[in-house]
Amino acid sequence: MYCLYGVGIETERAYYYRKTIQDLNMLNGGSDDEIPTYETHLPYIMDASVNEPERHVHFGTRSSDGDVSVPLISLGYMCVDKWQNTKTLNPSNINITTREYKHREEFQVNDPMRGGPHSADHVDILGNVDAVTDLLKI
Repeated sequence: MYCLYGVGIETERAYYYRKTIQDLNMLNGGSDDEIPTYETHLPYIMDASVNEPERHVHFGTRSSDGDVSVPLISLGYMCVDKWQNTKTLNPSNINITTREYKHREEFQVNDPMRGGPHSADHVDILGNVDAVTDLLKI
C-alpha cells in the first residue's frame, strides 16, 4: 500500500467558536426580539477575535502543515500509525510505503493557475513530477 501526499503549505486545522448573542441574551433574561437574523438559529459562531500568531492562530483559525486542504496530522495518521499497527485495519500485514512531497511553488508562464512541476498543493499533486514518476514506478 502506498501513501503519497503533499506537505509544506499552511493548512487550516482547527477553529475557535463562541456562543451567539441569542444564547447570551437568553441567559441574561432578554427577549429574542433584539437578535440579528443571521444568529437566530446558530448556537455557536466562529470567533474571529482570537489571534495568537505564535501558535499559528489568525482570526479564529488555527493552521498547521499540510497540503492546503488536509492537515498533515490527517494525511499521515493512517499511513504511519493505524495501518501499520492495527491488525483489524491491515489483517494481511501489507507493507505501507509513505512518501511526502515537499511543496516548491514555481510560476509557469504557460500554466499560471498551477503551482508548477513541484507543487504539493492538494489539487496539484497529480501534476507533481516526482509523484507522477513514483506512480509510474509503482
